[in-house]
Amino acid sequence: MKALALSRTSKEYIAYMATLNLGFFVFQSYYILYLRVNGLSYTDITFIFAANFVALALLNFVSGNFADRHGRKKAIVIGGAINVVGFLIYGLSSSLLLFLAAEIILAGSWSLIGGSVEAWFVDELKAGRRPGEAARTFPLSGGIGNILGIVGGVIGSLLAAVALNLPMLAGALFVGAATLLALLFFNENFGDRTERFSAMVRQSMGHFRRSAALRDLTYGEMLRSAAVVVYLLIYQPYMVAVGLGEQYLGLYFSMLMISTALGNLLSGRLADRSGRHILLASSCTVMLASFLIQPLVQGFLLAGFLFALTGFANGLALPTVMVWRNSLIPSGMRASTLALLSSMLNLAAATLSLGLGPLIDATSLQAAMLVGAMLSLLAIPFYFLAQRRSQGAGDELQAAPAIL
Repeated sequence: MKALALSRTSKEYIAYMATLNLGFFVFQSYYILYLRVNGLSYTDITFIFAANFVALALLNFVSGNFADRHGRKKAIVIGGAINVVGFLIYGLSSSLLLFLAAEIILAGSWSLIGGSVEAWFVDELKAGRRPGEAARTFPLSGGIGNILGIVGGVIGSLLAAVALNLPMLAGALFVGAATLLALLFFNENFGDRTERFSAMVRQSMGHFRRSAALRDLTYGEMLRSAAVVVYLLIYQPYMVAVGLGEQYLGLYFSMLMISTALGNLLSGRLADRSGRHILLASSCTVMLASFLIQPLVQGFLLAGFLFALTGFANGLALPTVMVWRNSLIPSGMRASTLALLSSMLNLAAATLSLGLGPLIDATSLQAAMLVGAMLSLLAIPFYFLAQRRSQGAGDELQAAPAIL
C-alpha cells in the first residue's frame, strides 16, 4: 500500500496532528453550547472570537520569526504547553472575562503551532529529498484526523452527560499528549536564522507582494475561511433550534467529522483530476448552495445533511490550499510567510465576527447563512486568478500521486 511507503517524517506528522486534532475535537464538541449555557449572547461569543483572531494576527508575525530562527520543534512544544493552559482555563471558568483571557492564550498557542508544524513538515521532507510526499500526506493526515473526530464527538457526548466542562478538560489531556510526541520524536529544523525579526517580516511581505498567485490564493482563502467561521458559529444552535436534542450534539459532531474526513481523503485525487483551482471553486459552490438552501428546509435531518455537506466542502479545500501555498513559498522564510498569511486570514475572520454576532442577535441565524453564501461566492474568482498567475512558477509540491 502507498500509505505504508510514507517516510518516518510523514508518519510522525500524521501521529502528531491526529492526537492534536482529537484534543480540539473533544474540546469543540460542545463549545458553542457551553458558552451559551454560561450566559453568553451571540454578540459575546463573536466578541471573544474576534479577540482570538486579532491576537493571532498580531502574534503570528513574532511567532513565525521565532520558529524560523530558534527552531520549529521548539515553537510547537511551547505552543502545545500554552494550549493546555488555555483549555484548562476554559474548562474551569464561567465568565466572559475568563473566556476572553483563555481565547487570547489559545491565540498565543496556535500562533506558535500553526505555521510551525506545517513549515517543519515540508522542510523535513525537503531535507529527506521527498518534497512531493506532502501532496499525499496532507490529505491523509486530514482524513485520519477528522475520522478521529468521531471518537472526539463520542467522548464529548459521554463527558458532557456528566458535566459540560469536562470536554474542555479532556481536550487539554490530548493536546498535552500531542506535545509530548513532538518533544520526543520530532527533529529540530530552522528557517533563515540570520535575519532579524524586522528584516524577515519585510522579506515575507515583499514576497507576498511579488507573488501574484500567492496574493490571489490568500484573498480567496480570506473569504472562504470567513464563510467557514459562519458555519462553525451557527451549526450547533441551529441544529438544536430545528429539533435535535442537545444530548445528541456530540454524536452529530462525529457525523460532521466523517464528512470532513471524506473531503480530506478525496481532495488529492480530485485535485489531480480537475485542477486545484476547480476543486477550490467547487468547494465554495457547495458551501454557497448549502447556505442558500438551509433556511428553506424543515427538520434536523435535512438541516444536518446540509451542514455535513458544508463540512465535506471544507475538507476538500484544506489539504489543497496547504499544498498550493507551500509550493509558492521559499524554505528560508516558510514559517514567517505562513504566519503572515495566517495573520491576514485572522484579521478577516475578526472583522466578520464583530459584525456577525450583533447581526444574529438583532435578526436570526438565517441572516448569518446569507452572509456565508455571499462570502463563498466572492471567493471563487480568486482561485482562477491564482491558477493563471501560478502557471510557470515553481511548484515543487504539486506533482505527487494521490492516496486513494
